Amino acid sequence: MKQIDPDTFVAELSSKARHQRQPDSVTFELTYGCNLRCVHCFNPTHRALPQELDTAEVFQLLEQLAAFGILTITFTGGEPAIRPDIDEILRYACRCGFLVRVLTNATRVTSSFVSVLQDIAVEQVCVSIYGATAATYERMTAVPGSHTAFLRGLTLLAETNMPVIVRMPVTSINFDEVHRCRSLTEELGFKFQYSLDLTPTVTGDLTPLRYRLTPEGKIHIDRDMLTGWGSTPLEESCASTEDFIECACGRNRFAITPYGEMNLCTAFPIPRYNLRTGTVTEGWEVLKRTVDEAQPTHRYECPTCDVRPYCRQGRSDAWLETGEMSTCLPHYREWANLEHRTHALLDPRRPA
Repeated sequence: MKQIDPDTFVAELSSKARHQRQPDSVTFELTYGCNLRCVHCFNPTHRALPQELDTAEVFQLLEQLAAFGILTITFTGGEPAIRPDIDEILRYACRCGFLVRVLTNATRVTSSFVSVLQDIAVEQVCVSIYGATAATYERMTAVPGSHTAFLRGLTLLAETNMPVIVRMPVTSINFDEVHRCRSLTEELGFKFQYSLDLTPTVTGDLTPLRYRLTPEGKIHIDRDMLTGWGSTPLEESCASTEDFIECACGRNRFAITPYGEMNLCTAFPIPRYNLRTGTVTEGWEVLKRTVDEAQPTHRYECPTCDVRPYCRQGRSDAWLETGEMSTCLPHYREWANLEHRTHALLDPRRPA
């Protein structure tokens, strides 16, 4: 009998699901509430509003997702540990048979929360790191004392054998602490990833982009991390294709907001299908049509662009910044040109 490791198993199922146009993965934003106020975040409110799904509604959606054949569910926020019912939700998801992943800032990780994660055999815990020093971390989070809480939570996770990945959004505030964040992460036995992309909020507010590195700064980070440290950028789940909407959204994955809206992605908040009045099955058909019927306008330059193989702009980036999917954003064009001129050392998926 052929034996493969869990990551390969999930990857093969995901590839098959995409080919069959059947979703296998969902990102479920349980709340927009968060105890941090990160300056770079695309969270629209940072508050848990009354219209968020209650426990019973979350359970009902989990049952639908399981019946629909979803394998992997990623709980995020906001900060999911803000919800007083988070333990119940995680245990219910486990009983439904999902592979459960949790995205957290770790500041609210306690011994009891760790016990729940262990009890459900969580498939992966992804922890965000915003800086190596308290000064930088708290410039990012805008919350005094949050660095101490983060280290306490991360240390509790390190005392287990759970699979933990520590991910760093690299910004104009914390870019000079990337090495120190990586060292801290690996000293605790965790895998380190970084991301250079920031997006507007899901309501279109461009404020987070104030903290985006310049294209030159991104090139410097990538070159330094890849050649000096053998590191890799944040692993992408969406491979480039010839489709107008290239990503896996609407092909084998989707997202659900705290308000019960079913969207292509957490950063691509359309078509806002209402799961309170409809079903996951019906919503998936709407998402597929959204992808299939999306058409480029005269602004669409990608097919004839010389640096397209190096470009990291997606349709969601253009949509969030301009309200139009076809727009070529100058920031990404400049970034792609620089990658092209530096022989694409930066992303192993791109040509050398």
